[in-house]
Formats: sequence, structure tokens, C-alpha cells
Amino acid sequence: MGKEARKRRGLRFADDSPSRFGPRYGSLSLFFMMCVKEIFRLGKDYAFPRPERCLREGCGSSRIWGHGFVLRYLDGYAGPLWFRRWRCPDCGCVYTIRLADYWPRHHTSVQTIVSGLTYRLTHGFWDRSLELTRQRQGHWLRALRRNIKVWLGMDAVGDIMKGFHELISLIGVPVVRLV
Repeated sequence: MGKEARKRRGLRFADDSPSRFGPRYGSLSLFFMMCVKEIFRLGKDYAFPRPERCLREGCGSSRIWGHGFVLRYLDGYAGPLWFRRWRCPDCGCVYTIRLADYWPRHHTSVQTIVSGLTYRLTHGFWDRSLELTRQRQGHWLRALRRNIKVWLGMDAVGDIMKGFHELISLIGVPVVRLV
């Protein structure tokens, strides 16, 4: 039954407008300093921080509801860890709790990524003490070189670590593969 037929019969859903499914729904990541060992030990019983208000521009609602949990894999743990999600019922925005020392889309901490890249650029070979494959570390280096070319217009044979720090201030995650 179409929208016109529902109007004729007096049936109407809460909101049939196309904007209901448009840009008003989104997701945001909230980064917090948390103890990973405690999250691993307590699982869903960990007291995850709850945002006091919706942080989405134009909303600011104080009604933030629990929206379940999501599994995240982190290096050093055999299985996934549970992380809390929150939802604003007024704008539909979903907040995912994340660790502050991990970049989005990465299972390895920022310190480990920076350490691996720095070691490779200074010594000319990969750091085996990190216990990470050369392919994985190479993935970060190739992404970094590509982002330097795309975002900064620099040649990748220049000072890569200088480009790394400039990219952090520009796009936040210099080793992401979005381009």
C-alpha cells in the first residue's frame, strides 16, 4: 500500500518523510582512556562512560539510551572485547565507545604503529620485536606515503615523519586507507 493509499484510508506512520532516513542518522566515536585489562576481565559489566548530552550539532538532547554492545578485536587479546554503544533517540545518532590510544579501523595502538614506522624509516628494516608481520607494517607505510602525496602534495622520498605529523593535525589518522 503506497503513501497516497494510506492517506486515503487514514493510516499514517510516525514519519513517512524521506528525511527520516537521510542525513539525520549517523555515528560518532567517543574516545576514552580506559583499562583494557579491566574491560577484558569484566566484559559487559565494565562501567563504560555515558555521554551526558548528545554531541551532534543542533541536538544536545539529554536523553541518551543504551544501544547494546559491539565486539572489537585488539592486538594482544585472543578474543574480541565488548564495547558499549549509546543512542540519542531524538536525532538517531549512535555513539561507540573506543579506546583513546587506538585509531579508528586499527587493532594496534598508536604507539605501536608509530614505533614500527619510526624503526623502519631509521634502520631500513622492520622491527621484529613488535611481533607484527612485515606486511601489516608495510600496509601502514604505504598508506602513509599515499596520504602524504594526496593531502600534502609532497614527494614520498622527503621527510616522511614530518609528513606523518602534518597529517595528524590535518586528517587525524595518517595511516588510514580511505583515498
